[in-house]
Amino acid sequence: MNLRHLFRMPLTAAVLAVCCAAAPLAHAAAPRDLSGIWMNDNTLDETMKREGRVRMTEAERKADRRGPAVEVLTPAYRAKYDALQAERARLAEGAESCSWPGMPGIMTYPFPFEIVQTPKVVYFLFEGHSQVRRIFMDRREHLPFDELDPTYNGDSIGRWEGDQLVIHTAGFNTQTLVRGLPHSESMVIEERVTWRDDDTLELRMSISDAEAFVKPVELTMVYSRRPDWRIREYSCFENNRDAPDASGQRAGGVVGR
Repeated sequence: MNLRHLFRMPLTAAVLAVCCAAAPLAHAAAPRDLSGIWMNDNTLDETMKREGRVRMTEAERKADRRGPAVEVLTPAYRAKYDALQAERARLAEGAESCSWPGMPGIMTYPFPFEIVQTPKVVYFLFEGHSQVRRIFMDRREHLPFDELDPTYNGDSIGRWEGDQLVIHTAGFNTQTLVRGLPHSESMVIEERVTWRDDDTLELRMSISDAEAFVKPVELTMVYSRRPDWRIREYSCFENNRDAPDASGQRAGGVVGR
């Protein structure tokens, strides 16, 4: 900015000009490095490990069998949900799909993921299905509509608010579910990643879809740092792990038989 022009401005305009000129610098550097391997602490397996158990209680079995909160669906999408359930029952009752979970499901998976943080992109590298999310920190807008190809994980842009990472994602296909519920291509997700302590992250997620949901779907996840772990290759077609059996027990993972 030319300082001679600045001194000719009214005081209020000059202050605003300085603030606006400095604004991009506020997002230039990340306050803390998220890089490392993280594990979802909300999973049943991790909860039971912390409690020293290997079997589900009857209450946990009942909770595991509860259906999704269909009351959040609009009438049109409740009909879509009913049709989806009928088709699944017709094709293969109880079968587990190897299709990609996409967002938001990939953030709830019972497998570790690695965060690689760079100034321009924050990468989420998932063990589950060997999926990758890219959070673009050098963009403030989503791709233009004609370039926004609908995908499983969408187009994610991020910014820093203090030490909180805020992610906005749009551009989804309709091949995925939100906690078992169908959604439209209009779905958008806002995530806020904050530190609970040096080795614990909290992610609060708000999922909005004016076509499918009568109100946003809210999720909260907690992840712990696992410095001694490594990300393995996981192909669902070779080993369909962690599908519950008829009694609600896990077929694989760390929960024993």
